[in-house]
Amino acid sequence: MHLFGFNDFHGNLEPPVGSGGKLAGYDSGGAAYFATHLKRLAQKYPNSATLMAGDAVGASPLDSGLFYDEPSIKFYNQLCVSASSVGNHEFDKGIGELARKQTGGCPADGCDPGNLGEGAKYQYLAANVTDAAGKQPPALKPWIMLDLAGRKVGVIGVVTKSTPSIELADNIKGYTFGDEADAVNKYVPDVKKAGAQAIVVLVHEGGSQTVPKGSDADYNKCDNIDKITDGLAARMDSAVNVIISGHSHMPYVCKLHDKLITQASFYGKLITDITLTFNGDKVTSAEAVNRMVTRSVPEDPDAKKLVDFFKQAAGPKVNRVVGSIGGDITKTPLAGGDTALGDLIADSMLAATKDTAKGGAVAAFMNPGGVRADLTAKAGAGVQKQDGQVTYGELYTVQPFNNQVTTLDLTGQQILALLEQQWKNDLGPKVLDIAGITYAFKDAGEAGSKIVADSVKIGDQPLDAAKTYRVATNNFLAGGGDGFTTFTQAKNPSPGPIDVDVFEAYFKAAGSSPVAPLTTGRVTKQ
Repeated sequence: MHLFGFNDFHGNLEPPVGSGGKLAGYDSGGAAYFATHLKRLAQKYPNSATLMAGDAVGASPLDSGLFYDEPSIKFYNQLCVSASSVGNHEFDKGIGELARKQTGGCPADGCDPGNLGEGAKYQYLAANVTDAAGKQPPALKPWIMLDLAGRKVGVIGVVTKSTPSIELADNIKGYTFGDEADAVNKYVPDVKKAGAQAIVVLVHEGGSQTVPKGSDADYNKCDNIDKITDGLAARMDSAVNVIISGHSHMPYVCKLHDKLITQASFYGKLITDITLTFNGDKVTSAEAVNRMVTRSVPEDPDAKKLVDFFKQAAGPKVNRVVGSIGGDITKTPLAGGDTALGDLIADSMLAATKDTAKGGAVAAFMNPGGVRADLTAKAGAGVQKQDGQVTYGELYTVQPFNNQVTTLDLTGQQILALLEQQWKNDLGPKVLDIAGITYAFKDAGEAGSKIVADSVKIGDQPLDAAKTYRVATNNFLAGGGDGFTTFTQAKNPSPGPIDVDVFEAYFKAAGSSPVAPLTTGRVTKQ
């Protein structure tokens, strides 16, 4: 029996560009290529099912996001996906919108173009997401049973328990996100009682391989796997055979604690091909291979037709030129951990709010997870722009959340505390992208005492711990997102314009002058 898994597609129907479209140095991904590879596997192995591990939608490019991600749902329906765990991004538009995506019905703006609202023909699973009565969100289930050639496969789905710290509070109001392994173990007896001969867990949580600096992880290995991945496998019931993971955007194939655990990178660059072998009613082996979605195969005609339709429908907005760049501006970390593209976004926030009438901000902060793609100078195949030009569609792909730029008051002491919080994360440091502020940190320092205090400057002036500063950020960080709880202590918060509109205005203000890539970061590592 074969199972095909993937995760974190994020509505990337067109072949992703920049670093998001590369795997081991090769161009990979794109819905029409993905469909060809998957259909070939399904034809070769007819006793199969396709499963997703969350973030199928959300943080999507404009040709999906503009249409409530219905184009992506149509694509997954074409692939005959059976089930998906919810990911944190499935909640980006709230519980009610997620239920509509599951059951069908027209979005708020109607069913045009392209007959939107057919609903997911696959089942979203959320075993660890419950209300006060212990029930899952509307239309969602904790698990389902698949019947494949007479064999029963139970599929349980869970999402990262950290969702409340990385999702807007209003989107998940009234729901608790419990421990992933505890939720799986709660439902294993029910799944076994229903006759499951194999149990598969879809978990929107994962980790990564640790590889030498400057090298790429082998997407079919399990080198020095981290504690998150190992912990998931260790704590789940021994009846679980396979764990298909996601969230961390990493590739791996591991055997841990008598379980197979996999992840398939992100944006549809890999398909995990899992083989279950049975002796009678028992699984005797579980093996997997991550197969690259190359672009050397013909495009699947059904998927291509779908992608082309919504690309054309979004075209007038996607292809509108807003400015130009003098070279690639990427989300690759610079020497201190901040990124050229994230710092540029922070620049745009500061430019939009520095006037007293618009907020009076003197510094700006951007979360690195909100920067979703690179800005590339060279026009890709089929892109309606000239080299160096930047389109609105590209800006939206970089910042697809429609967050509000928010100004608020922080003391200098709170800014120091905020900077220290960058190293208080289980997955490693989350270095904020910044504008109007510079600082240094001690690489060998302990979490909580990394910042070189006298290095912090607002503009060209040393930070005054007792002074109050007006700063700009987005409403996600302002609400304490990504664990930056210091923002919730701020005074006088004032929501403003949408982030992508601010980014567009920044490019327009540059006029005919190309925006130059930042080559030196604003954070110094000592």
